[in-house]
Amino acid sequence: MEYLIDESDATDLQKQVEITLSADEAAAKIEEIYAFLAVQAGIDYIADQGAKPFEQRYGDDLAQKVAQCLANQCADEVILAEGLPAALEPVVRSTSDITEGKPFTCTVLLYLNPQVELSSYEPVTLSIPPFQVTEEQVERNMQAVVEKRASYVDDMDARSVQDASACVISLSTKKAGMPVEPLCTDGSIYRIIEGRFPDEVHEQLRTMEPGQTKTFSFVVTSKNFLGMDVPETMDAELTLHKIVRKDVPDITDEWVHKNIPGARDVSSFRAMIRDNVTMRGRADYDKLRAEAALSRLAERLPSIDLPEVYAEYARAGLLQNFSTALSHQGMSQEEFYNAQGVTSTQFMIQMSSRARDVLRQGIALDALARHEGMEVTEDDLEASLRAMAPSGVDEARKMLTMNGRRYQLHEMALRAKARAHLLDSAVMEPS
Repeated sequence: MEYLIDESDATDLQKQVEITLSADEAAAKIEEIYAFLAVQAGIDYIADQGAKPFEQRYGDDLAQKVAQCLANQCADEVILAEGLPAALEPVVRSTSDITEGKPFTCTVLLYLNPQVELSSYEPVTLSIPPFQVTEEQVERNMQAVVEKRASYVDDMDARSVQDASACVISLSTKKAGMPVEPLCTDGSIYRIIEGRFPDEVHEQLRTMEPGQTKTFSFVVTSKNFLGMDVPETMDAELTLHKIVRKDVPDITDEWVHKNIPGARDVSSFRAMIRDNVTMRGRADYDKLRAEAALSRLAERLPSIDLPEVYAEYARAGLLQNFSTALSHQGMSQEEFYNAQGVTSTQFMIQMSSRARDVLRQGIALDALARHEGMEVTEDDLEASLRAMAPSGVDEARKMLTMNGRRYQLHEMALRAKARAHLLDSAVMEPS
């Protein structure tokens, strides 16, 4: 591979590269790309079959897809060979056609992180309290476990429904004779303070006695397809079966032995909870400590005026991580916004601010790594791959290689090394 960096148009943040692959080099890489696409698409592929097995699947986009992939791989090799601090994904400005027996050429624009120095490389000082697990935390978590195993019994002392009362209710709500599913439930435990149902339902429930059924109508306002408010009448039948209370058992050796797997008595139950709280708390504390150290380090950077595309790229990465985390939790974005008490606009403003923080922290870590003369080893790369894909290191490496993203792995490994040095050397202020 031959390449030429266009110095006439280069800046501290951008470099344009002209790259040429010989016919043999292009053919070898294209063959690897076809084999990779075959695995991804579940296509049986035999070496030297060329594009034919993929034509039906990818159609006219195949040549462009292969050329883009090939250009990204070339850019990746240039970044690593030159040791360039790539900031964003390379922008492929042009490629030649994929033609058998012909060289392949491409023009790629590289965005770079600024190479700035910190005002100081002394260890950062952190003013956060040392990590500890209190007896109060252990007791609170023990109680939470016990309450999850509690049962509900009739509350014989309850004479009326209070907003915090646990009520066993059935609610059937219809609009024009058709059930309104979000406003229906059958024999479930409900508290008015949950607020899942309209106030009109709550008003009826407050005046009911166990065993009583009420039928009533109420009006809700919804938006039609034109965005206009439209009143709709709901017909409801509400039954209060009974008022119950949670019967929380006493924590005794006998109860623990029967109900807590892995614990034989109260003492071992307490030790189990302490270990669990310590593990979870330590992870949260380490994140807090790391964020505090990174913030302190980033404060030592001078003011940097980066193009908006840098912040947009960082924000897109954060949003991707956010979306993945919500998916794992089975939560929608709207549910998350409601739980956090924010609107989508407020959340996006927060993410934009966070993206700028992440940018500065990364640039500060790069400066620390340069100052300390750090270099990435194969062990460092392996550790970053395991962090990225614990159960598929080889697959992750192949994916990065084929997509031309090995430089991102190098950046991740170098910054992880700098972060470890930062935290190991951090000084804790006495509390």
